[in-house]
Amino acid sequence: MTSLVAPLLARLPGGFTASERDRIRRAYEFAAHHHAGQLRKSGNPYITHPVAVAEIAADAGLDCAAICAALLHDVIAGTRCDAGQVRAEFGDEIAALVQGMAELDRRHDQAALDAAGDRVLALKVLDRLHNMRTLQPLDQAKRQLKSRQTLDVIAPLAKRLGLPAIADELEAIARGHLPGDTGVAHRALALGSLILPSAFRGTYLCEWLGELDVLRSRRARAHFAFGVLRGMPALALALRHPLRHPLRHPLGHPLGRTLADRLPAALRWVLRSNLRTWTPLAALLGWMILETARSSLGDAVVILITVPPVLHTGVSCLRAKLGLDGAGE
Repeated sequence: MTSLVAPLLARLPGGFTASERDRIRRAYEFAAHHHAGQLRKSGNPYITHPVAVAEIAADAGLDCAAICAALLHDVIAGTRCDAGQVRAEFGDEIAALVQGMAELDRRHDQAALDAAGDRVLALKVLDRLHNMRTLQPLDQAKRQLKSRQTLDVIAPLAKRLGLPAIADELEAIARGHLPGDTGVAHRALALGSLILPSAFRGTYLCEWLGELDVLRSRRARAHFAFGVLRGMPALALALRHPLRHPLRHPLGHPLGRTLADRLPAALRWVLRSNLRTWTPLAALLGWMILETARSSLGDAVVILITVPPVLHTGVSCLRAKLGLDGAGE
């Protein structure tokens, strides 16, 4: 599991010192030790959750202490570790943040939120964001309960803390898990949007779902959602590889010739063969469907209907940019 910390360290801005990077690495090792043997509802090792929260914290521009606290945020509430051990290893500042998170886990009321400082609340918002992104293994009743709480409490809190993009993503995911005529289309767009860079995901998803909500017929909603999903890979490429010359509307339009120069040779080799391209993608799709079907057959059907067109469009777009339209076996 030591490989989990490498991507986190790679996302840190250049301003982080060697000492701060070492502290983050030690926080990861401390958390991994105390969470050893624990699993999430998905079956993944529990340590993958605090690492994901720490990555969101790094992307949000939080400092070293906050990123360490993100890695450690469940060790007091979820393991035999106590606040004294965290304080002895990492000092008062990080221990206070972790202890504040533990207090929020023990008390799910407004008084606890009012008593917590803004830095603790920001970490709670980031924690909830990753939990909402990985909500599928929970049963329907729990998904809806957490989604309602997210809409009523956590998303407004994110806005108050100056995290509007995260608030938008929280609202979009939560709405997709609540009952309503647009629920399937919501979930389809929420799943497809995971290919977008996290910094843009919430804004685009909120805009799309806002447009979806005003459409009256199921056919119109399905047509809109399918159109957005078809264009989403092109949009993701445009956002991840901004070009020097201006882009036209990214949904379905060419992205420019310089993109091919930015892709590694290994990716070109994979895309030259249908077998090399689709074997891992089919395996990934099968795993997604099976994992989702454990908790919701309906969501598994949504994945089966929506994800293959997104993958096909993405592969076709990449091949076109690389001049590999006629890729063979």
